[in-house]
Amino acid sequence: MSLSRLSEPLIEPNYSTNTRGRQSGVICIDSERRTLLSTIIPNPIIIPNPIIIPNPTIIPKLWLIFIVWILPVWSDSLGLYSQTQGGSWLQGAEIQVPLDASTINAAIALAVDGDEIVVSPGSWNEAIDFAGKQILIRSAAGPEVTIISGTLDNPVVRFTSGESALAHLDGFTIRGGGGVLINGVRKGGGIYIIDSSPRISNCIVMENQATIGAGIAIDGGNVTTIELDQVEVSQNQAIDAGGGIAVTGSSVGISLVDCLILQNHADIVAGAIYCESSNLQLQSCLLNENNTDLLAGGVWLYQDSDATFLDCEIAQNVTAVTGGGLVVSDFSRVTLDHCRIHDNVGGANGGGVLIDSGDGTETQELFFCVFYGNSATASGANLGVSLNVASVLLERCTFGPPAAGLVANITVNNSIPNILTIDSCIIVGGGPQPVQVLPGSTNAFFSCIEGLATSSLYSFDCIDEDPLFVDVSAGNLALEPGSPCINGGNPALPVDPDGSAPDMGALGPEGSGSFRRGDVDASSSTNLADAIQLLALLFIPGSAQIDCMDAADANDDGSVNITDGIKILDYLFVSGIPLPAPSAACGEDPTDDAITCGLICP
Repeated sequence: MSLSRLSEPLIEPNYSTNTRGRQSGVICIDSERRTLLSTIIPNPIIIPNPIIIPNPTIIPKLWLIFIVWILPVWSDSLGLYSQTQGGSWLQGAEIQVPLDASTINAAIALAVDGDEIVVSPGSWNEAIDFAGKQILIRSAAGPEVTIISGTLDNPVVRFTSGESALAHLDGFTIRGGGGVLINGVRKGGGIYIIDSSPRISNCIVMENQATIGAGIAIDGGNVTTIELDQVEVSQNQAIDAGGGIAVTGSSVGISLVDCLILQNHADIVAGAIYCESSNLQLQSCLLNENNTDLLAGGVWLYQDSDATFLDCEIAQNVTAVTGGGLVVSDFSRVTLDHCRIHDNVGGANGGGVLIDSGDGTETQELFFCVFYGNSATASGANLGVSLNVASVLLERCTFGPPAAGLVANITVNNSIPNILTIDSCIIVGGGPQPVQVLPGSTNAFFSCIEGLATSSLYSFDCIDEDPLFVDVSAGNLALEPGSPCINGGNPALPVDPDGSAPDMGALGPEGSGSFRRGDVDASSSTNLADAIQLLALLFIPGSAQIDCMDAADANDDGSVNITDGIKILDYLFVSGIPLPAPSAACGEDPTDDAITCGLICP
């Protein structure tokens, strides 16, 4: 419906309960046209009886099924882009470009909070500003055919007037911007955000320029997390820092889910992401082929920043001087969980990751990470720790051979006691001494370390044997049957999903990456409990983690979100359409994505 809204409901919603216990209702809008929007509610979902819930304590979480599945389907069937005000459902206007307004900016001028602007395919040569309005601006046909092209004297898109997450940009290519000029520095070539917390999804931000944050620049002041979902940031050029993204002064931070940060360049630091005094959360993201001329080909965490990377891949990033994939410095902290860091080039030091935090009170944590093929010319081909104080924990990680050369796999250039703890890891390859540390700095427990006897680390129950990787040349560092690392990890750590003792390393035996799609709880079947566990993880703080994110990715789109819960429930109770392979039997993921699975398929 174009350019019509509800000022006062013709009738109040009238709810009744039908014979199957489901509420139905009539919502009327548009008092002039007396338009009946809908009286048809989708067929209710019939859940077989009985339902067996393995753990009765999760029964209260069943409300999630209604919140995230039934209610959205119901709302979509009514055609609502709605918000509540005074207890009534309101219908925002749909403004079509160019049907109702000739340009996107003209549509923004017409819009009020809650409206939806739908843009037809084409190239729109304008710089747009959300102007503080809580509106959705979306393309009708996706980013490949809907392009907003800017000029080098402005960002292409601005959020600078206190916009919230209800200000949503969806489905555009953003290109050709040059950033906003602030104190002689241009920021945010593609998108500039300050004092706002918008949501950006399904966009391509490419071929923009700026001094800082050529693709996207965020200058803090956001009161809630800024969300980027399925956003590609590629081929942007920064004169100073943050070829792809720059985030400064945002303690609330930014969340990136299922994003691609690709082929961006910064002349000085951080080809992919520059993060200063900010919070950064990444899940299922790829940071590939970014580069810089000085420091941090990929990501630089600087000046008391905090970042978490979950199921991410950091690969083929290049720097000329130091820090290939990720640099952590100046009292910053990082958690890397189930990440792959490979084939980065770090100049002199820290090909994969370089830690120079200067803080021993906050621990840099790496869990279930895989390193291989990274390179540096002087120290720390896969991981380097500087002479500044730090605290680093490596738990259940695999460090495969770095790129060919004489540089150690891991280097600790520090004699402060207990800088580095290695627990249940595998470290193989890298110069004549794969782990090069100063005496007293490093402790290793229940790990497989090449060159153990000649190293300067303290070790307990460690071995120096061939871990029997499946195929090092192909980057497959899972373990073959008979590996001495199977069940050889720290017995104080949680057992593996099959109930056996923890293995050394991140990947376990060959086949541990196989799974059944939808079998979230690894019970060997897909049922209601799987949907409940997935939705609880998303929405209930403190819920159990999912060990095989591949199994939770029910629609095989490379990310785990609400739609996966919907897909499982649809399969179980509505359409019966099988989930994408592998679902009937255990198998490996046919899709190349950042999500991994550390389980042995039950």
